[in-house]
Amino acid sequence: MSGAGVWDLAARPDALDAAAHAWLSMGERVDEAATAVNNKASGVLGTWEGESATSYDAHRRKLVTSIDEATNSAARVSTALQRAAGSVRKAQAELDASWSSVSDIPSSGGGGAVTFQPRDEAEATRVRTAIDRANEVRSRLDAELAQDAADLTTATTFWNQTAGEWASIADGTTDGFTVPAGATQVGVIVIGDQVIVNGTDGDDDISVSVDPATGVQTVTVNGVSYTVPAGQHVVLRGGDGNDTITVPQGGGIDFTLVGSGGKDNITGGDGNDTLLGLDGDDNVDAGTGNDRVSGGAGQDYLNGQGGDDRVHGGEGRDTLYGLSGDDTLSGGAEQDYLEGGTGNDTLDGGHGNDVVSGGDGDDTLRGGSGDDVSYAGRGNDTTYGGTGADTANGEAGDTNDGVESTVTIEIPDGLAGITIEGSPEFVERVQADLQMLASSPEGQQMIANLQGHIADGPDTLTIREYNNPADPDNSTASTDGTNSTINYNTRLDDFRGASPVVVLYHEFAHVYDYMNDTFDSTPYSGDDTTDHGIRQGERQASGLPIDHDHDPSTPEVIDPDHDFGLTENGIRDEMGLPNRDHYGR
Repeated sequence: MSGAGVWDLAARPDALDAAAHAWLSMGERVDEAATAVNNKASGVLGTWEGESATSYDAHRRKLVTSIDEATNSAARVSTALQRAAGSVRKAQAELDASWSSVSDIPSSGGGGAVTFQPRDEAEATRVRTAIDRANEVRSRLDAELAQDAADLTTATTFWNQTAGEWASIADGTTDGFTVPAGATQVGVIVIGDQVIVNGTDGDDDISVSVDPATGVQTVTVNGVSYTVPAGQHVVLRGGDGNDTITVPQGGGIDFTLVGSGGKDNITGGDGNDTLLGLDGDDNVDAGTGNDRVSGGAGQDYLNGQGGDDRVHGGEGRDTLYGLSGDDTLSGGAEQDYLEGGTGNDTLDGGHGNDVVSGGDGDDTLRGGSGDDVSYAGRGNDTTYGGTGADTANGEAGDTNDGVESTVTIEIPDGLAGITIEGSPEFVERVQADLQMLASSPEGQQMIANLQGHIADGPDTLTIREYNNPADPDNSTASTDGTNSTINYNTRLDDFRGASPVVVLYHEFAHVYDYMNDTFDSTPYSGDDTTDHGIRQGERQASGLPIDHDHDPSTPEVIDPDHDFGLTENGIRDEMGLPNRDHYGR
């Protein structure tokens, strides 16, 4: 007589409790947000009249209603999860009692199946009764959980519909209401203790200075200055166009910076700033402080820098850095690159095939949907794969859940021999990239090879900030035969579908050839006509076939003297990124 695991639910009611608490907390935060949104939005109306004002008020009402519905939905989800946890606990207690009624009867097996050897008919009857009771408990539990599952399905539908309804507005691709016609002149609006400075539809240069003695703020737009009294919260909106918005370090003043349309460059200060790129391919450096950053639509480069930041990529293929502090990074849609840097960070790739790197600290990494590749980095890290075929690279003590492939690595101490020169912000960014490569199987080999040559002498390697206005979207590597220099553009996030760290790796591949005396300066004239005339060394570093023996009669091959894993396409393969098919465009 057997019972196939009917007494053990193998359930985790504690996990259901934790999820219920998280949803309840989120609902409370959403409710607080509804009040804040309504107060702020109502303040904007004031004496504003006309079509735009009416449209804006309707938009405000719709938004507040949607937030209220989200609050109620979160509460219902929490209730369903709590109810499910209670049902599971009750059922398991009853199953334990049923099992205890037959535990003295001889049996074999365990876990998935138990086979009883009753010694008489009375014991056989007890076994049948216990199995029947266990099946009754399970049937009742199935019915209870089916109702909870239905509630969760309804909630899933609601959240998907809500996300779809508001996505384009949140990302800045649509406005949600009738926006007044674009301005050719700067506009200044005062609403209570808030001053909103609107730029023009052109390419604006907006900056702020603060008098340390009085706290008076001076906003300068395209060379024209506007004085804002001390204590007023300044909102800077670039409008359409490719805008540059910069606020000062020092003073700890909080600003709200909005790029709107165009390719904007936004730099925060040392306060707790809100920085919104909205539509367009934006570059955002948040500065120190606990900042909130959102890229919106487009391919954005978002750098939280110092402080405990919340950084969201939004639509488009985005590059996110948290750097110092305990940061929360979420990629959003498409294929994103997330780097936590130092601190105990929480990273969520979202949709798409993402690359997620924790850096130093005890991090939590979530791949989300898609085939994600994660690098846990140093510390006691936890990686959740999500849906898709995910790969996790981590240390022996890390925790992985829902990951299809795991790679255990030992991260070496330090990055001796590699010199970084530049601003503190540049040094911190490069250090984050080097720590990521130290967490990568291929990256480790690259760094170890270069460090070996540096340690043996006389080779050196220095990484400097790239600065060439005539060719801004580039990075370079050079050598004088002994001293190698990489000039690195840390914002080069549109590199054939790859993040800036892949750019750095390409330059490392050049330095590898310099130090190993394998760089081939011969002009390429092979099968790929796109690359005719460029030095074969560029294709070596890219991981593309070359005429390795300088004999046109033999087939082209990837340079046998340069390990493929130590090329740009080698690191792309590891990260799950598309290969580079040519060196030239």
